[in-house]
Amino acid sequence: MGAIREKFLAAAEAVKFEFFRLDRTCNNCNAEIFGGDTPAERYFCPDCAASLPFNDGYICARCGRSALEPCESCDACSTSDSQIKYARSSFYYAYPVDKAVKDLKFSGKKYLAEVYAHFLKDTYLKYFSGADAFAFSPMTRRSKRRRGYNQAEQLARELTKLVGVPTLDVLVKSRETEVQSRLGKAERSVNLKNAIKAGNRALIEGKRIVFIDDIMTSGATAEACAEQLMKAGASEVCVLTLATVTDKAVAGRLGQRSNSWVKGNSLRDIFFRTYEE
Repeated sequence: MGAIREKFLAAAEAVKFEFFRLDRTCNNCNAEIFGGDTPAERYFCPDCAASLPFNDGYICARCGRSALEPCESCDACSTSDSQIKYARSSFYYAYPVDKAVKDLKFSGKKYLAEVYAHFLKDTYLKYFSGADAFAFSPMTRRSKRRRGYNQAEQLARELTKLVGVPTLDVLVKSRETEVQSRLGKAERSVNLKNAIKAGNRALIEGKRIVFIDDIMTSGATAEACAEQLMKAGASEVCVLTLATVTDKAVAGRLGQRSNSWVKGNSLRDIFFRTYEE
């Protein structure tokens, strides 16, 4: 029966690839595309590919946010103790990635995880090669049932397919919390207090873990998860997100246009008008 099942799954995957190929139309505007060598060329039309907000300029070496010049620790993270070794993102949060995040989370476009995992792969290979495992931002059972899937888990598992690093389902969110985007940084940390736990210590102990999420704003969720992973015995935790929100003043000077910024050195004010957890 196992062999028959494997053949059936392989046939189903072949049908999916042929009739639902993600490299035939732009995954932002639906225009016809003709492929190319890079993920941007394979999955987007030339105009949309050119507008992708790659986080490839100067960044903070610690939190990975866009910076005006290279720095070891930017104003946004220099005063905070952290369980995170360092964080990196493929993009800064702006169109069309902001649209993709919302479509992935709220419009049932699960396939976008497969598309954007290719960009996570490039970032992973540049900054994280050698990790032992991936972990992902958890949802409560109720929230996951309502949405149908966990978008962070989908990104992690698609990345696993590309680089071979296993994804561990070891973080649990035990209760619903206030939507993080409505809160300041201090409130976000309190909001998550005792809401996230790490289980199955045997899978975590001694591992170099890369925590995967769709977006980093204040970093409170990633910090809460990293703290639990370290308590469970991880040797180190780094963070890889699809996008990160730039400090508002820095974004303005860099000409980054977005509906979402981190404002102020202490991150106390979060202006995040288009994203909800």
